[in-house]
Amino acid sequence: MAISDYIEDLIYRVLSGEADEEDRAAFREWLEESEEHRTFFREVERAWYTGRYAMRWRNVKTSEAWRNVEHRHERRRRRRIGYVWGSVAAVAALVVGVALLWLPEREEPVPVAENVIRPGESKAVLIMPGHEEIALWGEGSDTIREQGMSILNEGAQVDYSQQGSRVEETVWHELRIPKGGEYRLRLSDSTMVYMNSDSRLRFPARFGKGTREVELEGEAYFEVTRDKQRPFVVRTPEVAVRVLGTGFNVMAYGDDARTEVTLVEGAVKVTGKRTSETLRPNEQFVWENATGRHEVRTVDARKYVEWKSGVLNFDAMPLDELADRLSRWYNVEFFFSNDSLKRLRFSGAVRKYNDIDYILRLIEATTDVTFNISGTTVVVSKK
Repeated sequence: MAISDYIEDLIYRVLSGEADEEDRAAFREWLEESEEHRTFFREVERAWYTGRYAMRWRNVKTSEAWRNVEHRHERRRRRRIGYVWGSVAAVAALVVGVALLWLPEREEPVPVAENVIRPGESKAVLIMPGHEEIALWGEGSDTIREQGMSILNEGAQVDYSQQGSRVEETVWHELRIPKGGEYRLRLSDSTMVYMNSDSRLRFPARFGKGTREVELEGEAYFEVTRDKQRPFVVRTPEVAVRVLGTGFNVMAYGDDARTEVTLVEGAVKVTGKRTSETLRPNEQFVWENATGRHEVRTVDARKYVEWKSGVLNFDAMPLDELADRLSRWYNVEFFFSNDSLKRLRFSGAVRKYNDIDYILRLIEATTDVTFNISGTTVVVSKK
């Protein structure tokens, strides 16, 4: 069957989640024209789903339909400017495309739950001296005035960088991100901090002349402004990370088994009890909180920091750890009906602003588990 470039391009946009409402309408019209069209699409969809989506390349049959769409995709990719979502990052978008098909001869996916649990959003609580709490939201902008300072709250970011010259007095503020939240913080030295859900950062409203120190519990990505005279130090309950200017991620949740420091660029020195390691880009320091043991391993650092760009990346991650990640972002609780299910592993990447049922359907399709949502509790059972 001859397929026009337009139809190839349309199929790609639907499968990758790039289709707009006009595209989806045209796609449905094309599907309804003939059984041949529906058969062709099911073949392409199956190849995409098993190869692109579930990442089971050994199960992919090399078909003319798939080669056509892949070729079209590669031509589109070379033409595009800027960041293009990778094949793995299109995972959740595929489910969106599948859910829009409404083919009468196909069995519709069964929703994980009728009630939809929404993803997190930009929100935080700023705690000032004297325990005054100010709720921050990712909408509009305003100015917070405190002890002669003007702190800018600009959408999803609070900015301390417009505070004038350095001062000797250290006044500590704290930014808390609840479950289901995220926020950005620009410190007084212009260092940018991307804060993840269920995290808190304690920091000076203005840095003095000495070492720039902050205290973190949870997860944050730091883009540190270089200052050779004032090293930057991130302290967690278990380790301290010392830098001059660099980009790195720290994950230090109190209820996690590990503390992780992942270096993207530059160099950092990580110190703990009886240990000190200097990291190079794409190295990760892992500290076992219970035993005090540690290791330095080589990783793809990009996978560990994509959360700040809207992607949740899971690389052979045990389901109990994955559940912790989803719990923080979607503000839900997971209950495993059998502890053995916690050890099952899942690989994939999804856009984190999709509803949680998209992600759960993906995991169901590629592992031996099923999910049922009751209120804000997700029950994990064996198929």
